[in-house]
Amino acid sequence: MKELDTFCAGNGFSGKTVTKELADAWSVQKETEGLSARNIRVSILRQVSKYILSLGIQAYLPQTGQSTESPEAHVFTECERDAFFESLDTLIPSNGPGGVRILNECRVLFRLYYCCGMRLSEPLGLTWDCFDPEAGTVRILHSKGDKDRLVWITEDITGMLLEYRAYIQKEIPGTDLAFPGMKPGKPVDAVTVRSYFLKAWSRTPYAGDSNPPTIKSFRHTFVVERLNIWISEGADIMEKLPYLSSFLGHSSIRESLYYYHQIEESRRIIRSKDKTSKKVIPEVKFNEEQQK
Repeated sequence: MKELDTFCAGNGFSGKTVTKELADAWSVQKETEGLSARNIRVSILRQVSKYILSLGIQAYLPQTGQSTESPEAHVFTECERDAFFESLDTLIPSNGPGGVRILNECRVLFRLYYCCGMRLSEPLGLTWDCFDPEAGTVRILHSKGDKDRLVWITEDITGMLLEYRAYIQKEIPGTDLAFPGMKPGKPVDAVTVRSYFLKAWSRTPYAGDSNPPTIKSFRHTFVVERLNIWISEGADIMEKLPYLSSFLGHSSIRESLYYYHQIEESRRIIRSKDKTSKKVIPEVKFNEEQQK
């Protein structure tokens, strides 16, 4: 509601009801958000309209649906990834209490998103009880579909979390939250995390990309990089996919493959390993020689 109020104030919508002009302007999908996030925003305005209508006042009722067409998922290149984390690590924290701490939290969060393929909300609600450094695992609770799962982490991620835990417990003694926010007893909110993502990305040389990344792009990148490694190594992908699906919290292999299809980087790897199409579809030069 605060975001909606700010939007209305900044765009000259000062009326006492929801008009079609307001709904149309508010419904435009931002470059930095996905279709689902856009539809959630519109549904909030729709609920406001329903409330106004219940008071007997005229209001325009926006539709939440939009074309299902969406741009190709953004997968970070190695250069983009390095530039993002360099920008993130050199960001200046915001003024006020907690600015330095929240920025340090985001520096850890974005590495979890990239290295573990986590969803945006999954690490935000973590408590330190969910972290087992001896086993090298993080337990995700109540994720999509209200499912719990174990995420296995590497030694360097374990070391990072141990160092970070000592820092947080010194900053906020007694807290069990892995990523505490500004409100006592509450984790950092997704809006703040997205804000730091945009700040860091905007400072990279790639900020003008026509298909900019979102935080979910880290998850796409994780899947593509992992499958590319397996394909390059000649591993049995069908044998590996169930483990990847379980790691990501997917209910089926099809969900995991969704992240991989239509990605140019995946096509490059597949082409390099393809031994069949060259036999089935010969080069044009071969056809020309046959015609002679």
